[in-house]
Amino acid sequence: MHYDGVFSYIGQFGRYQKFVYLLICVPQIFSAIQTLLSVFILHIPKHRCHPDSIISKPLGGPYQVPTIDNIKPNNVTVHLQCEILNMRQNSTEIEVKVLQNMIYRCSKWEYDRTYFEMTYAMENNLVCERKTDTTLVMVLFMAGFTAGSLLTGIMSDAFGRKKTLMTSIVLISIPNIILSFVSNFVVFGTLRFISGFAVGGLLGTGYVIGVELVGPEKRIWAGIIFEFFWAAGEMLLALAAYYIRNWKYLNLVVTIPSLIFLSYIWLLPESPRWLLVKGRAKEAEEILQKTAKYNKTSLPHNLFEKHYLESNQTVHIWTICRYPKLVLECLVIIYDWMMTSMVFYGLGMNAGNLAGSIYLNFFMQSFAEVIGFAGCIAFLHKFGRKPVFIVSIEISGIACLATFIPVVYLGPDYQWLTLVFATIGKIGASCAFAVLFLYSGEIFPTVIRNSALGIGTFFARAGGMAAPYIVNMVMHVEGDLGKTLPMVIFGVSSVIAGLLSFYLPETRHKDLPESIEDWLSYTKNTDISRNKQIETESLQKIQELRAETSERDPFI
Repeated sequence: MHYDGVFSYIGQFGRYQKFVYLLICVPQIFSAIQTLLSVFILHIPKHRCHPDSIISKPLGGPYQVPTIDNIKPNNVTVHLQCEILNMRQNSTEIEVKVLQNMIYRCSKWEYDRTYFEMTYAMENNLVCERKTDTTLVMVLFMAGFTAGSLLTGIMSDAFGRKKTLMTSIVLISIPNIILSFVSNFVVFGTLRFISGFAVGGLLGTGYVIGVELVGPEKRIWAGIIFEFFWAAGEMLLALAAYYIRNWKYLNLVVTIPSLIFLSYIWLLPESPRWLLVKGRAKEAEEILQKTAKYNKTSLPHNLFEKHYLESNQTVHIWTICRYPKLVLECLVIIYDWMMTSMVFYGLGMNAGNLAGSIYLNFFMQSFAEVIGFAGCIAFLHKFGRKPVFIVSIEISGIACLATFIPVVYLGPDYQWLTLVFATIGKIGASCAFAVLFLYSGEIFPTVIRNSALGIGTFFARAGGMAAPYIVNMVMHVEGDLGKTLPMVIFGVSSVIAGLLSFYLPETRHKDLPESIEDWLSYTKNTDISRNKQIETESLQKIQELRAETSERDPFI
């Protein structure tokens, strides 16, 4: 018996479903904003030692910040950003004399304010020996994202989708408002961790609600349009950051509107599918009757008195350990999550390292996601989930690998090719990321869906945690190797993910599995030669359900 049969009564994606779907999509704008806010509020612009860095002047001065043009020492390494030298000037030229023990550490800095009035990194001088603190904050956010994805997934399956989503809404709004009034680094990092936790809950739980809300024929649209709100959030962040260049005001402007989502306690219903799995058939029927009413359709009363979808027996995620084939599928999906997330977020974070305006680069990288998401809709209907994911992640990997060509072989005049390849890589990664959300949501059964997605996204955030370190390799590895190493790592990881995914089953035109047994039936139909037959049978089943009258039960 499958819940998807109920859509023959209430409609695949009626007016009430669209309303609820919009409710869970809009918060994703703020999920994207919080995830990539660090690109702007933690940005370290060009900087140098301030002339007043040294209070005492043992040699009588004058002291000044050395620049490239006026320093001509032989066999002397001058650190313009982190140290200041004692210098003497005669009437003809500036002569630099570096004496033993006369190199001083900077205590104050001057920042290039072309693009930023003030960032948290500028305000707290997170430069020189503290430059890794910005990376640490990004990692703390992704660690919170990781924990949130796992724990809220388990909470959602145990206590309900709505309660978990509301908890995430509270955590993404109030702590982030407090963030603008914090200067202490430990408190700042803790609040960013909480923000990451909230985003993990909003993204995972919201997506599951969306997938469970609509019928099989509209599931592609539900899965992909969800991602457009994420891209919209990134583009809005770029625009807001362009006009608001003080990090405190920027954070407040992009956070305060999220308070409106507290009203969801009254507006958002619980997932009927989850209620049925928990044996709460009466509550599920009330919500479905309301849905049918607003959709101007009808649903037979007491429908679930005769036909319970599942017993209310709890099924734990570790139940799959009894089935080696399912374990292997899970491992492949976990690897796909890790690598796709690492590449997706890594390419976004890398926008600040590209030549030109950080705002324009970030906006274009975000727009590339729109192209990738739109491509999903066009190809998923025709080719299915599995081939679209494999092709898109392979394209992303090859494009990332290709970035070494202009750096190593073509020279500075062809650096624009690096931007082109990076954009193609982002398009491919965006498409793969969108497909992976939909694909995973359809593979896992209802009894463990949110827990399984939580585990998948847990490892995705682990990949996301690695992204800042990989991107910042540029600061630690010199020469062409340092410039190309992050993109090569992204490329190799993506190619391997695509190859491993040939093992996974196709889910197009199939009912969502409700039990472990349903999931096992998926694995019996992974042979490519049978895909067409399976899809035809699924379509015929849907058509038969639509033709049935109320005298015949749709769950048979």
